[in-house]
Amino acid sequence: MNKEIADKLDEIVEYIKNTDSYKNYLKAKSKLEERDDLKIIINNIKRLQKEIIKNPSNKKELEKELNKNIEILESDITYSEYNNYLSEVNNMLAIFENKLNNYFYNVFN
Repeated sequence: MNKEIADKLDEIVEYIKNTDSYKNYLKAKSKLEERDDLKIIINNIKRLQKEIIKNPSNKKELEKELNKNIEILESDITYSEYNNYLSEVNNMLAIFENKLNNYFYNVFN
């Protein structure tokens, strides 16, 4: 990749890293990582999702347990805050991606 393009991409990355959304996301992620209780719930959710695929015969029972874990996770303020900031950052990235796609489409078509 040419250096000029790499430099421009670095500028975009720096811009994103300096937004309040990204900074708030990092703080929320750090808080989430400090919470062992939430890590356990998240791991339980992942385990249960895999179990449902492996054991469809126990699907209803496993889904009940999965839904309880999801409800606990989503009711936690730390997780909700993290999830909201993550959505903000993902939306911002999607906007950048869309703008780049439109730019290239207009240039080459």
